[in-house]
Amino acid sequence: MAKALRPVTELLRTAIETGEWSDVRNRLSPDAVLDTSSEAGRRRIAGAQAMAAHLGRPGPGAIRDWNSEEWDTGVALSFEWEGESGTDRRRWYLRTDPPGTITEIWSTAARPHFADPTETATPPAALLERLGTSRVEALSHGGNSGATLLRVRRDDGTAFILKRVSAGGGDWLARATEDRGRTAQLYEAGAFERMPSVIGHGIVAVERAADAAWIAMREVELLPPDARLSREQSRHILEAAARLHRAFYDNVPPGAASLSARIGMSSPAVADAERAYPDLLPKQFEQGWDAFADLVPGDVTQPVLDLVRRPQALTEALLHAHRAPTLIHGDLRGDNLGFDGDRLMLIDWDLATAGTPTAEFAWYLAHSARRINATHDEIEADHRIAQGEHLVEAEVELGMLSGLVQYGWRIAHSARVNPNPVETAWGREELAWWVPRVRAALEHLGGPPS
Repeated sequence: MAKALRPVTELLRTAIETGEWSDVRNRLSPDAVLDTSSEAGRRRIAGAQAMAAHLGRPGPGAIRDWNSEEWDTGVALSFEWEGESGTDRRRWYLRTDPPGTITEIWSTAARPHFADPTETATPPAALLERLGTSRVEALSHGGNSGATLLRVRRDDGTAFILKRVSAGGGDWLARATEDRGRTAQLYEAGAFERMPSVIGHGIVAVERAADAAWIAMREVELLPPDARLSREQSRHILEAAARLHRAFYDNVPPGAASLSARIGMSSPAVADAERAYPDLLPKQFEQGWDAFADLVPGDVTQPVLDLVRRPQALTEALLHAHRAPTLIHGDLRGDNLGFDGDRLMLIDWDLATAGTPTAEFAWYLAHSARRINATHDEIEADHRIAQGEHLVEAEVELGMLSGLVQYGWRIAHSARVNPNPVETAWGREELAWWVPRVRAALEHLGGPPS
């Protein structure tokens, strides 16, 4: 009887801790490939021997924060490692064949996040006094920004969330979109007072301290991570977004991000600019775009990747089609919204952008269609109805094209890189809808914007 193979996750952990990679090497396919992206740059290493030598180069080390999942199709893991050569954080995706042989590894690595000793997580006393709060507790969050979050409470239990944003661009999203305290700027410009009544934001105060701004929000109930949305709920979201777009048409307050920066925030240029910083996500962008090129026919790949490199061309076309910019939330998705009766609660305005309606909708659709009880076509039809006579057909087609420019890397990453069968299936299903839709948009437009 054949001896059962050790789980790949177990082999990897042992190798990482001991620095001995021979057992992993024996599980690598002879023509296996390693794709690495780190502060040192991007490398592609082929062959079991070369891969084992590269992976073993840092030597033995201690593991912290180990998180792993294993399926018949491969392994996804993240961990922090400390050895003689230093400390780093790593995220790996491995693909395996049915016998358990490792055929591909995608690796991203970055140094750990270290707190800036010049920054303080203590909110200004004046803000606490305005809120009438006394108790302060730190919060953790799973978002892609590195902002400090605190919860403060009054003696009667009333809670507020405090978010500290640096004027110096403290995370990759802030750097990519030139955020210098965007939500605070919008608040000070009166943007939240101009919001349509159907949208709640929860912001009650902003206090500046040194080079940072503290944003105080009522603690609002958001959608649970696994919550499904009915088509009616999705329509309500789209109708609220349409009212936002109408309220700020050709009258965008100062502080909003440029549409070019927003659309281009997952571009190879951003990945390259972020290489020296500690954020892992941008180091996955190029791997995702390579997967996109592998999976998508050239008639769609070529124009999409060209616009990924030149987001300004798509931006100019969108704004010309819409005739003027409007304020869009910029990150309209389930993590940032909830319902309070008839009001849509929208939090996290750090990506608010001088944009166009369908650029907003395409992001919403790419992120949220998987949790809505409606087809992509039905959701797009609801967007058109919500926007009504204000919608311009050319802007719709350009906006749908922007869906793959904004999020194509992530969809393809799930379809090709992530071994989680659920993610793989989602990515492939999304591409099966988005590729023909963008092809139709290109045909309607007579080609991509130049």
